[in-house]
Amino acid sequence: MFKCLKTDRANKTLTVSGIPFEVCEQDGKIEAIKAESMALSGRFRALYFLGMATESWQCSEWWGQQEALYDHSTRLFLGDRIGHFRIIFDDRTMELVSVIFGVNAFNYNLFCKPKPCEGNLMSFEAPYNEPFKSDARAKALLDAALILNENPSEDAQKATKWIFAYRPRADKNIVSIEWHKEDGKRADLCFSALTGAIAEGAPCDDAEDAAKLKSADLDFFLRKAYYAPLDALKHRLYQYRSEVPEAAELLETEKFDAPDIRFYNAKGIDILTNVYRKNIIDMAYGKITDDGMPHTSTAGTANFGCYIGFGTFNYSASYGAHVWTRDTGRMLIEVTNAGYFGRVAAAVDKLHEMLYYPSVRFHVPHWKRVANLVARDENDLFNEGNENDGHASIMTAIWYLWRKGGVDNAWLAANRAHLKAAADYYLWQEANPAESNFDRVLYTHSETSTQILGGYDLYSNMISYYAELLYAQLFDALGDVDYAAELRGFCARLKRGIFDRFVMEHPRFGKVFTDTTDDCWTYEYKRFVCALIGTDYLGYDLHDADPELYDLCRSTFSAEKEVYYAPCSGRQMGYGQGYLTNCALALDLYEEYSECVKASAMLCYHHTDVPYVVPEGVIMHGSGEYWFRNSDLGNAVQQAEIIKEVRLIAGADDLAENGRFRLIPRLPAHIDRMSVADMPVKCVDGVHRVNYEYARGGGLPLCVSDGRNTYSLRFTGDVLPELVRFGPFDSPDISANITIVRVAQIGGRYYAYTQI
Repeated sequence: MFKCLKTDRANKTLTVSGIPFEVCEQDGKIEAIKAESMALSGRFRALYFLGMATESWQCSEWWGQQEALYDHSTRLFLGDRIGHFRIIFDDRTMELVSVIFGVNAFNYNLFCKPKPCEGNLMSFEAPYNEPFKSDARAKALLDAALILNENPSEDAQKATKWIFAYRPRADKNIVSIEWHKEDGKRADLCFSALTGAIAEGAPCDDAEDAAKLKSADLDFFLRKAYYAPLDALKHRLYQYRSEVPEAAELLETEKFDAPDIRFYNAKGIDILTNVYRKNIIDMAYGKITDDGMPHTSTAGTANFGCYIGFGTFNYSASYGAHVWTRDTGRMLIEVTNAGYFGRVAAAVDKLHEMLYYPSVRFHVPHWKRVANLVARDENDLFNEGNENDGHASIMTAIWYLWRKGGVDNAWLAANRAHLKAAADYYLWQEANPAESNFDRVLYTHSETSTQILGGYDLYSNMISYYAELLYAQLFDALGDVDYAAELRGFCARLKRGIFDRFVMEHPRFGKVFTDTTDDCWTYEYKRFVCALIGTDYLGYDLHDADPELYDLCRSTFSAEKEVYYAPCSGRQMGYGQGYLTNCALALDLYEEYSECVKASAMLCYHHTDVPYVVPEGVIMHGSGEYWFRNSDLGNAVQQAEIIKEVRLIAGADDLAENGRFRLIPRLPAHIDRMSVADMPVKCVDGVHRVNYEYARGGGLPLCVSDGRNTYSLRFTGDVLPELVRFGPFDSPDISANITIVRVAQIGGRYYAYTQI
């Protein structure tokens, strides 16, 4: 026979798998029990808990600063205990029953498809049920790990989805059952009813169904009998650091027509090679479709539970229909660098159309946060704000296309009105502070400040400063020196405001940049903006191009390391992992960029499911030993920053105004050699394609050495670099079989500038 816990709110008997439960139903929705103590007394051979879903809609934090604050309480990994039941007997003893995610509790919001009667459960395009939907072996591992019994009814809801059957001591009298939430985890538990199978007396007609259910007893938890099957499931769903291969077979991608860049370590082809190959093609053809339309996500990409998942995924459009300007500009720069000039020019044509899309708040042409969306009204601030960094990102990409030889001065002349309209937007903000809230610096509605009501921040101001400065070059090329001078005058005033507001005197490092983290970005790495943008217009050797700026950025990096520094900073793969790594590369911080580059490739890898595509983010376990991916794979800005790492490592630098290019290669510590084929470089007489190999050791024809460290080069092409930089070296006493022009000390190490 069964005995049901009947709460004051219970108003319906629900039978699941032959077991009656007393539940509370309101407007078709079964409500969860909120009480922490339940008065179910008697002797029972089994207890049945109905529901057993995690209460929280989050299995990972929706961005924000939690990781940088070392707060992992929102993150939920298989094996995490979210609480426990205390089964208290009348002799003042108890059985403590752990509730463990992936064993006797699971996520409903994201794994299942909520019912209409449940209202808004924050499920975000659920169900995210891969790989279990398609992979029978993965599904078998899940079934083996879960000791939950699924409600077979199609009407099952969150509070009725699973039954957990527990076998207490049947010879003791239970007086109460208590639920205790785990303080270190925010998940909590959703269950709606509790029924006991009475230990004595004749069994009921439905007892046979109940006896077939999976169940557990105290010994199951004491000896952790769940550990082995759960471990197998974790190794299928997650990626473990120890299982990332040191080398991999070359990834053959359909229609590979990008520059062929390969990295080799002591074991063979480094996985960074495949990360590059997979993503550059996805960007060139998935982020810019054949009609010229730019996209923030590739159609049909894998999405890992939006921003709140636990490692499962589905295939969806994600942001495929959106043109997020902050993403699009960065993506276009990297696709331009790979030589896809026609595709980028077609995308710019589309963007110039969107420049004039109507705005209910700012009645001058500008690119909004999502360029192809039109706000409903003044209160639709999410789409209507002036995202200065997004506007600047598009401008910077257009300048980059021109600088790299993708368009010429005739194209500039044909698009002069669009170019001027984009540049005028910043002049308008300065001239109309009542509307724009300009106050020595720009006021921005963005993730870099705050998205809804806006704020002042370093990143959006600095990228806007650079964008306007670069457009002055475009108008120089058009012969409009007066307008170019007007833009430079604005830039000078804006720069003074930036340095007044966002530079502090650090007690140990002197002047450093500061920035805000008031919105959703996890890290303060956006304070590295000058190093990040500098390598998009000054060149790849920041120390040589602007020593004063280098020193300021270097001091800022040192200051940030006291706040937060982790080589695995993938909560956002672009704004975190990419920004950190690209800054370390720009500053030639060898130890830091070596560990960060290795981490970047590692975090893009998965042993089975959609490997190598850059995720929007990863959720790292506190041990640092395993992780799962988060949100959409191939999110444009995150993807672009990882591909930029490859650009800076390869080092084909053609951004100098004199029309010559240099080689500034960098080899992270774990990479011994790289080969670059069909790399486009812009020179005075047009775009050329070059090939080269760069290696640690003396295996190639051109060698430079300090006696301890040796680097060598093979270069072919119809145009030679103006300079080639070799290094780093431990000593300034460097010899070579080519001409050494000079030796410079950068970041405590030495580099030889040579002519070949």
